[in-house]
Amino acid sequence: PKVFSRLGHIGKHYEITQWYPKPAVYDEQGWHPMPYLNMGEFYSEFGSFNVKITLPKEYRIMATGDLLDGEDEYKWLDSLAADGDSLYTMTDKEFKKEIKFLQTGQKKEKKKLVDKIKSLFKSNKEDEGSTNVVEMKTLHFYQENVHDFAWFADKKWIVRKGELYLEDSTRQVTLWSMYKPKNAEQWENSIEYLHDSGYWYSQFLGDYPYNHITAVDGDLSAGGGMEYPNITVIAKMPSKNLLEMVIMHEVGHNWFYGILGNNERDHTWMDEGLNTFMNIRYWHKKYGSEAPYVVNEFAQEKLGPFSIGKNLKYGTFEYFGYVPWVRLGDEEPLALSSNDFQRRANYGLSYSKAGIYSWHLLHYLGEDVIDDIMHKYYSNWKFKHPHPSDYFNLIKQSTDKNVDWYIDDVFNKTGIVDYSVSIKKDIATFTNHGSMIVPFEVAFYDDDKNEIIRKWFDRVEDSETIDLPKGTSSIIIDPDETLPDANRVNNATSKPLALSWVVGRPQYYKREIFWMPWILNANQYNGFTPGISFRHGYLNGYDYGISVLPMWDFNNNNLIGNLKYKKIFYDVAKFYKSELKFEFKRNAGRSGIHLEFEGKSKQHLNRYPVYTTTLSLDYNDILDGAVDSIYYESGKVGVGYAEFELHNRPDPFLNYYVKAGLKIGYLESNFARFHAQTNLYYNFTKKIKTKLRLWLGGFLIDENVPRQYLTYLSGNIDPDFRNNSLFNRTDEENNISVGTRQYDIQGPSIHGIVLDNDRLLGIKKLIFSANIETTVPKLPVKPFIDIALVEDVKPYYDMGIKKSFGPITVILPLYQSWDQDKLVKDSQWIIDRLRFSFSL
Repeated sequence: PKVFSRLGHIGKHYEITQWYPKPAVYDEQGWHPMPYLNMGEFYSEFGSFNVKITLPKEYRIMATGDLLDGEDEYKWLDSLAADGDSLYTMTDKEFKKEIKFLQTGQKKEKKKLVDKIKSLFKSNKEDEGSTNVVEMKTLHFYQENVHDFAWFADKKWIVRKGELYLEDSTRQVTLWSMYKPKNAEQWENSIEYLHDSGYWYSQFLGDYPYNHITAVDGDLSAGGGMEYPNITVIAKMPSKNLLEMVIMHEVGHNWFYGILGNNERDHTWMDEGLNTFMNIRYWHKKYGSEAPYVVNEFAQEKLGPFSIGKNLKYGTFEYFGYVPWVRLGDEEPLALSSNDFQRRANYGLSYSKAGIYSWHLLHYLGEDVIDDIMHKYYSNWKFKHPHPSDYFNLIKQSTDKNVDWYIDDVFNKTGIVDYSVSIKKDIATFTNHGSMIVPFEVAFYDDDKNEIIRKWFDRVEDSETIDLPKGTSSIIIDPDETLPDANRVNNATSKPLALSWVVGRPQYYKREIFWMPWILNANQYNGFTPGISFRHGYLNGYDYGISVLPMWDFNNNNLIGNLKYKKIFYDVAKFYKSELKFEFKRNAGRSGIHLEFEGKSKQHLNRYPVYTTTLSLDYNDILDGAVDSIYYESGKVGVGYAEFELHNRPDPFLNYYVKAGLKIGYLESNFARFHAQTNLYYNFTKKIKTKLRLWLGGFLIDENVPRQYLTYLSGNIDPDFRNNSLFNRTDEENNISVGTRQYDIQGPSIHGIVLDNDRLLGIKKLIFSANIETTVPKLPVKPFIDIALVEDVKPYYDMGIKKSFGPITVILPLYQSWDQDKLVKDSQWIIDRLRFSFSL
C-alpha cells in the first residue's frame, strides 16, 4: 500500500515494517498475542532473523542485520558514501546545482531505463527463454538477538558512512545515513548525530552490541520517527536540532525497546519515558544545560538581533507537554496499558511525565547512583523482558533515600506538584499546595544574589518552617528547574525585573516581561499606530497573564492602546477550567472596558461533549465623529452577554457546536436580543468536507437599540470593538471594513452583500439563516450557498465560491436573489460584489 502508519511506499521509496507474522512472547504472565497498534506498538520475542531480499539492482537498501557475502554491495555503498561526502566540499552554488541534478536529473536516467526495458522487450519477443528485463540483486541479511526486522529501500538516497569505536573496546560500529536529496542540507551532520547517540547511550547503559546503526529518510505517517533494531526511519524535520533530537531518540530505542525488550504495550513508559529521560541526559552532556534548542532555524537563528526564542533549552518542551495537561484534571496513571487509556493524551505522558520525573530522580539521587542503576538494569536484562518491578527493585537496592514518591506515586497515581516559599522575619515557610509529595531542593541567597547553601526537603506534606541560614535574603525552590512544579512562579521569594525579546524560555524566578515593537496596527480614525507590546505570564507554569500595549495615534496626537489581564482557575465549582478576563482598550475612536468569565465543564476523562458558559460585560464610550453614524451610535453604551455552548465530536467524521446566547443593553440603550446557532462539520471522505451553519435570532425587547446592535444580514460589524481586523469604522468610504467589502461571520452571515441605501442592511426582525460550504475533490475553490428567512420579507439566498490565501479568504458571489441582475453576467458584476475576510 501507500505508506500507512509505518508500512508502504511513496513512489519508488519503500518502508517495509510490520510485514510478517510475529511470534508472541511467553513470559511469567503467560502468552501475549498482540495485534499491531499505533500506540504501545511492540512486545515481540527475541530470535535470529535470516532474510533474503530480491529487488532491482539500483536500489539502496538498509535493513536490520548484517549483509552476508555482501562485499560487492558494501563496495558500491562505500562509493556512494564517497559521493555523499563530496557534496559538502562544494561551494553553495555547486551544492545547490548538484542537489537539483540528484532530484531531477535521475528522471532522465529513469527515462533511459524505460527505453532500455522497451528495447529489451522488443528484442526478447523472438527469444522466449529470456524473461529478465531488469537487473536484480539478492541481499542476504542476518541478525541474532533482535525481536523485529525492518527494511527500507530507495533509488535516490544520498549515502553517508561513519564509524563509532566503543569505549574500552576495539569493536567498531558502522554508521550509515541515507537521505533524500531535497533534505541534504538538513542531514549534513547526520553521521555525527548517529555517532553521538551510540556513544552516549553506551555510556549511560552499556555498549551497543550490534555492528551497525543506521538512519534513513522516510515518509512514515505515524510521527517524526520510528525505531527498529539497528535502523530507524525519520520523517522530514524543520531544523537540524529537531533532526538530531529524533535521530537520538530513535537510536536510543535500540536500548529501550530493542535490547531491553520490555512489554511496551502494557508498560509504555519503560520504553518511551526512560528513553526521553536519556534524551535529556544526552542533550545536556553534549551541549550543556543552558545550550539553545532550535526548533525553527529561521525564527531562532537567521533574524539576527530580532531572532525569536533564542534561549529555549532542551527539556522545556517536555515540561510544557506535561504541566498544562495534568492541570486540566484528566490525567490517568502511567501504569495503565496503552489499550486502556481513555484519553490519548495520557499515552503521551508516558514520554513527558516519566521522562521529567526520572530527570528529577537523577538530580535527587545523583548521577553516579543513576549510572549504577542503569548499568545494572542493562547488564541484568539485555535480550530479556524486564517488568517494572525489575527496574524499581534496582532503584530501591541502590539508595537509602526514600524513593516511594517515584516508584509508587509517579507511575501508579495522578496528581499535581505545587510548592511555594515565603519569608517572614527570620523564618522560611514551605507550603504544599499540590496533591503530590516530592522531594525538592532549595537554594538560599544573600543580598547580592550569591548562593549561601542548598538543602533538600524530602517530605513536605502540608507545610514546614525553618530558621533562615545566616545572611539569607531570598530563597528559590528548585533552582535547576528539574521539579515538575505546575506553578513555578511561587517558587521564589524575590523576583528581579527582566526584559526579554518577544518570547522564549520563561524565567520563572524573575518578573520577566517579553516585549516587541508593534507595527501592524492601523485604522482609518487613528491612522498608523505603532507601539510596543509588553507581556508577562501566559506561558505554561503561569496561571495568569498580563499585557500592555501602548500605541501612538498620529492622526490625533494621542496615546492609545490596551491593557489585558487573564487569570486561570482549575477545578472550581463544576468547571474543570475557567478564566477571568479584564481588558481596557482605547482605540478606533472609543474607550472601553471588557469583563468576561468563561468556564468549561465535561465528564471526567471524556473528551466530549464540552460545555462552555460565558458571561461578559462591555462598556464603550464612543467619540462623536469617530465612527460611521449609519452603523454606530456614539456616546456611552453598555451591554451584558450570556452564552451557553455545547461542543461535541461523537466520531471522527462529525464535529458540531450548539450555542445559545442573550445580549442585553443598559445605560443609554434598552434591548434584549437572543440567538441560537449550530455549526456542523461532517467529513464524508478525506477530500469532501462540509460545514453547515444554522442561525436563529431576534429581539425580545427593542425599545432603544443602538445601530451597531441591529442584526446585519451580511455579517458582523463588531459592535463591541473586539475585532482588530476592521480597518475602518468611520464614514469615509473606502470599501474595506465595516460595510460592503469585509466579511466577519456573525449573525445570519450571508456571504453576498445585502444593502439598504448602499449600506449593509441591519434590522430588528426575527431571522433564520443557513450557510453551507464544502470542499470538492480537484476543485481549488470552496462552493457555498446561503439562505436567510426574514420575518414578513421575501427569502434571501445566494451562492458562490471562496478561496483562502493564507489569512485572507476571497469571496466571490455568483448568484444573489435580491439583485436586479441575479446571476453573474460579467467581471464587473463580480467586482461589485467581491468580499474578503481576515483570520489574523
